[in-house]
Amino acid sequence: MTLEGIHFWPEVLNALSLKTGNPVFKQWINMTSAKYSPQNSIVTIEAPNNLVRDQLFKHVDEINEIMNQIMFCNTSIDICIKKVEDRQSKEPILVSLETQRPKVKNQSNFIPRFTFENFIVGSNNQFAYASSLSVAARPSKSYNPLFIFGHSGLGKTHLLHAIGNYVSQYSPNNKVLYINGEKFVNEYVKATQTYSHDSFRKRYREEYDIILIDDIQFIAGKSKSQEELFHTISAAQDHNKQVVMTSDKFPDEIDGLDVRLRTRFSSGLICDVKAPELETRIAIVNTRAKEANVPISQKAAVRIAELFTGSIRELEGAVTSVGAFSSFSNAEITPDFIDEIYYDKKLTIKEKNSIDVARIIKMVAGHYQINVSDIYGTDRKKELILPRHISIYIAKQLTSKPMSELARIFKRKNHSSIIHAYEKIENLRKSDPNLKKDIDYIISELKNS
Repeated sequence: MTLEGIHFWPEVLNALSLKTGNPVFKQWINMTSAKYSPQNSIVTIEAPNNLVRDQLFKHVDEINEIMNQIMFCNTSIDICIKKVEDRQSKEPILVSLETQRPKVKNQSNFIPRFTFENFIVGSNNQFAYASSLSVAARPSKSYNPLFIFGHSGLGKTHLLHAIGNYVSQYSPNNKVLYINGEKFVNEYVKATQTYSHDSFRKRYREEYDIILIDDIQFIAGKSKSQEELFHTISAAQDHNKQVVMTSDKFPDEIDGLDVRLRTRFSSGLICDVKAPELETRIAIVNTRAKEANVPISQKAAVRIAELFTGSIRELEGAVTSVGAFSSFSNAEITPDFIDEIYYDKKLTIKEKNSIDVARIIKMVAGHYQINVSDIYGTDRKKELILPRHISIYIAKQLTSKPMSELARIFKRKNHSSIIHAYEKIENLRKSDPNLKKDIDYIISELKNS
């Protein structure tokens, strides 16, 4: 492997993706480059814009460690990350949200409150937000297609509607279509039944300048619909039309997805949204309370944010519910008032905080009469894999640990392994009553011991 050109850079990005548990870095091979200077042991990484540069800066220590391993020595390497001069004209020009006046009133079917202005940005979604804004400001000029993935209720649909609202206001001549994956499939099936493929293709390939497809994972396993989507994306790219998609999984993790389509998704930019950290959740609570005219103190906002740690949708629903209970009972919204409403939720959180992963692993190992070290190991024997996956499943159920932390504890490469184990056991529980009985027993023992 040579270090004189850029040939080492894909390996670095791949290693960084595995090290951080973030598959997005693997997609940056075509938009970033790096060169190593043996004279002064400096690696110069070139990024197309400030957004990518800043993301790399956050992981400069990991990159430095990976480079040291590649060099097979302890040479200290200074990593300089700078904007590529000859790509400057391609850097997204973001229209000011505060000063730009809309040319026409938004008359589309996009949800009015789902805008960039009221999207709460945190470290969990900053990259997805900036990428979406870039696409909205310069459709087909920055990232095409743009693929956003993450669990349900974390703001993916908000970003799609924000793109639609933005384009409808500031580029009214561009026609925008928002559709979900299920409707795309249903419309294709109808076109097949009525022999109207030509009108279907004209609608998706010619009539719209920007196509926003939500929950694209629904298309998995449907070969004809996947083929049609593949050609739709290809036509959009060929004619400078923008495509943005969302999914609950990274493309490589969507079972039943055609390889060509998987590659097409990866030809643009892939970014993820994660569960918000506490500070971001507090900001979401305050924003939603203001929108809904719910009088809430900062301490009460913090309490709601502490109780609801996953879905943003659930968090916003809690604000609405608290406001309604307060109105009905004519009571002030305080932390104690919130605890009274969500007593069961509070008990669940307290219970989760009292059970640690080590105790779960010990209990599972004892139940299946294997060593604790076998749970952490990599042996592929069936009698060891099942308890290992059950330990991960129960840990996800009974603790508040994020998947990245569980991946570290169980010595897995990344959080994708945790998702795979959890979903496998979840499916097995539905079909195997004996396994369900075992898991329920272990969980009961953990809660009561």
